[in-house]
Amino acid sequence: MGRPDLTTNRTLGFAGSVAIAIGGVAAGALPEQDPFGHWPVVRELRAFPLVAVASAYLGLALLCGAWLRLRPSLDEQRPADLVRTMLWWAAPLALTPPMFSRDVYSYLAQGAMVRDGLDAYRFGPSALGGPLAAQVPQIWQDTPAPYGPVFLRAAAAVVEVTGDRAVAGVWALRLVALVGVALVVFCLPGIAARFGVPPQRALWFGALNPLLLLHLVAGVHNDALMIGLVAAGLYSAVRNRPLLATALVAAATLIKVPAALAFVALVALCPGAWARIVAGGAAALVSLQLAAGLGLGWVGALRTPTTVRNGLSFSTDLGMLLAGAGWADATHVVRTVAAGIGCLIAGWALLRAPNPVAGLGLALSAIVLFGPVVHPWYLLWPVVPLAAGLRRVPPAAVWGCVCLALFLLPFGAPGYPEAIVAAVIGTVAGLLYLRLRPPLPVLVPATS
Repeated sequence: MGRPDLTTNRTLGFAGSVAIAIGGVAAGALPEQDPFGHWPVVRELRAFPLVAVASAYLGLALLCGAWLRLRPSLDEQRPADLVRTMLWWAAPLALTPPMFSRDVYSYLAQGAMVRDGLDAYRFGPSALGGPLAAQVPQIWQDTPAPYGPVFLRAAAAVVEVTGDRAVAGVWALRLVALVGVALVVFCLPGIAARFGVPPQRALWFGALNPLLLLHLVAGVHNDALMIGLVAAGLYSAVRNRPLLATALVAAATLIKVPAALAFVALVALCPGAWARIVAGGAAALVSLQLAAGLGLGWVGALRTPTTVRNGLSFSTDLGMLLAGAGWADATHVVRTVAAGIGCLIAGWALLRAPNPVAGLGLALSAIVLFGPVVHPWYLLWPVVPLAAGLRRVPPAAVWGCVCLALFLLPFGAPGYPEAIVAAVIGTVAGLLYLRLRPPLPVLVPATS
C-alpha cells in the first residue's frame, strides 16, 4: 500500500535534487581555482549563472514538494523504502560542489592552520595565507575558529591527506559529513521506537528533511558530524549503554557546544546511571580536550558567529531596529535578554516535555530561535531529536523547514537583484509544475 505514491515522489524528489546539483555546478560555492571549470558541459553551464540559480530553485521547489507529498502516506511505507528514497535524493547533492555556504573552505583553512602549528583560536585564516586561505570569505579572514578541538583535529587530518588542494579537501570533508548523516539515518528508528514514534515518521522529518539534504549533504557543514554523534549517543542511551552514550555526546560537544544539552537527556534516559554519566562525561571531555592538544581558546572564540546578521535572528533584528532609533546599546541588551529567555524556555522544556528526547529537541529549538544569530542549518540541531521524540510534528515546524530551504542562494553569499529574480522564477516554475501534477491519492488498506 502506498507504493505508487512513494515511487512517484521518489522520482519527483530525485529530479529536484538533480536540478539543484546542476545549479550547484554553475552557481554553487565554487573554489577560486576549479579544475573542472574548463570541462565542456561545465564551461557552458557557467556561462549562464542566472539560469543555474533558476535551476537550483526549480529543484528546491520540486524536492520540497516531494517531501510534503510523502507525508500523508507515511503509515503505509516501510522504513527501508524511505531510506532508499533518501539515498536517491541525496546522491546528486553529494556529487555537486558545495552549496548555500562557503564555510567548508574555512574548515579547510583552519585545519591547515592546525597542521602548520598556528593557533586557529587566536588567528584567522589570513595568518595562514596560501591557496586554502584564499578560498575563505573576507568577513572570516581575521576571525578565529569557533569550533571545538575535536573538529579542528578532524579537519587537520583531512588536510594532512589532501594538502592544499581545495577540491580534494571538500570531497574529504563531505565524506566526514556523510558519516554524520549515516549515523542519523541508522539511529533515528531505534530512538523513535523507545517513545512509540513510528520509524517512518521519524525518518521523514529527521532524515529526508530538505534542510538536512541541502545543508549537511550539499553544504558540507560540520553540524552533520555533531548531530550524528548526538543521535548515536541517544541511541546508545536507549539501548542502556550509558558510558558509550556519554563518550559520543562529549565528542559532539567538542565540535559545537550546544550538543552539551544532550547530557541532560542521557541522565533522564538512564536515571540509574546518572553518576556514571556525570563522571564519564567530565572524564571524556577532559580526555578529548587533552588529546587534541589545542588548548581552551575555542571557549573564547564562541562569540565569533554572532558577527553575522542575516535577518533570521529576531533578537538581533529588533536590537538593530532599536539602535537605529537612537538606543546605542540596544543590540547587546536585546540579544542578552533574548538569550536568557531562550535558556529559561530550554530548561522548562527539558523538565516538562513528554520524554527526554523531545525535551532536548524543544530546548535546542529555544536556544536557536532566541539566539543572536540563526542559520538555516542551526535548525537541524533540534530536528533530529524532535523527529524521534514527538509523535506529531507541528505543521509550523514542517513549513518552517520548507521556508528555510528556500532562504539561501546557491553560491552562499548575499544575493544581488538579478539572482533573486532568477530564484523567484525558478521557484514559481516548480510550484506551477506541482500544481499541474497533483499528488496521487493515498492508498488505504481496506477494512473488513
